[in-house]
Amino acid sequence: MTDKISVIVPVYKVESYLHRCIESIIHQTHKNLEIILVNDGSPDNSGSICDEYASKDERIIVIHKKNEGSSCARNAGLDVATGNYISFVDSDDYINVSMLQTMLENLLKFDLDVIEIPPKFSYKEKNFDDKLTIEDPVSASKRVIEDVTFAVWRRLYKKSIVEGMRFIPGIIHQDVFYTMDLLKKITRYGFLNSELYYYNSDGESIIRSSYSLHKITIAIRATEYIVDNVIDHPDLETPLKNYITSYYTDHYFLLSRNTEFDRDRIFRKKIKKKIIESLSYKNLNLRSLLVVMLPTKIMEFVSSSYKAVSSK
Repeated sequence: MTDKISVIVPVYKVESYLHRCIESIIHQTHKNLEIILVNDGSPDNSGSICDEYASKDERIIVIHKKNEGSSCARNAGLDVATGNYISFVDSDDYINVSMLQTMLENLLKFDLDVIEIPPKFSYKEKNFDDKLTIEDPVSASKRVIEDVTFAVWRRLYKKSIVEGMRFIPGIIHQDVFYTMDLLKKITRYGFLNSELYYYNSDGESIIRSSYSLHKITIAIRATEYIVDNVIDHPDLETPLKNYITSYYTDHYFLLSRNTEFDRDRIFRKKIKKKIIESLSYKNLNLRSLLVVMLPTKIMEFVSSSYKAVSSK
């Protein structure tokens, strides 16, 4: 079997979920796997759990390293991966036992560079119809931006497509940069609407952690990267403007209720300017209208009031 898949799993403080994750990978119907568990200096028993599984399954490689974040953990996995195909699984999630086989079969049958699946969220209903859509770089970029599907664990990649690509160390939203670079390299992209990846929203995550100066700085940087690196095509102009309006409006509200991170209002001035530039009658809504129309002080009151009401 030449179709070996390298499955890279960054591991950090997930001892409550790790057994479930690894079990779902080792029992895949596609057996030719290289399972790379990267213990990113986890202070709990996650590293020992990885070693325990490696002693029982020769397909498992364990890398123990100092804590540097999931970007560096994924890079460590990519550095040693020998499979013809690459997959990422987050260690607090788990996958259907047929996921990798299903994705690989479709990738090979339709000569795809990458194939993507949507996650199953425990808190949200979704209709999975098992339909496969084959996309070119423009249509794939349009869907990714519209649906905000930048997460790298959604995909199975030909290794030749991601050869040499690495994640930026030490930042959140790393998937945005990686995926935007990917979309410029692909020719044929598959989207398979099947229930195969199960996303856990309960575990610790830097994305779900409290707001911070680092978060807003990288959020702006990531959005600017999308704007600067999206394929130049008229079909992507509207999705891009809609994304900017929605995403920056969210951050304007967050900054308005976390003013300690923007005392000089530098971020809000920059964000508001971008919202005004991207706003249209098609993407206009009450929240973006408030950002554009109301003075900063009033927005701070509105945002705080909105938070108080929504938390009840």
